[in-house]
Amino acid sequence: MEKTRNSFCLIFYYSLCVLVISLVVAAFISFDMPIIKGFLIGYVFTVLKILLMERILLNSLKKDANKAASYVKIHYFFRFFLSFLILVISFADKSINGYVVAILFLALKPAAYIYGLRMKTSESSFEIVEYDDDDYDEFGDF
Repeated sequence: MEKTRNSFCLIFYYSLCVLVISLVVAAFISFDMPIIKGFLIGYVFTVLKILLMERILLNSLKKDANKAASYVKIHYFFRFFLSFLILVISFADKSINGYVVAILFLALKPAAYIYGLRMKTSESSFEIVEYDDDDYDEFGDF
């Protein structure tokens, strides 16, 4: 349940980044149908990628280390290929603005960065460990 809440928080921060991008686009460029289609395709596909990454993470935790590593690599390639395919289709189709789709794909990075900063400031889960003389190892390693 906590992982689902985390992915929805990331989607929320991504939505805020998309809102800022759309306000900047609206200030300089009028919205026409290809730009709106680009926003819809880029937003929906990126939200689906976030949910897919969560599912991959949860499924990989149930596997042993070698199988989990190969599982994550295969799905990473699959997500990369789908992103590439969506970008190629959006640039090839003149009724979709491919630049908007590419910008919305890239907007996930600042959203994840903002989310990571918020998680660091909201969680003070580190623990200060004091050194005792009883814990001293004569060889210097612990």
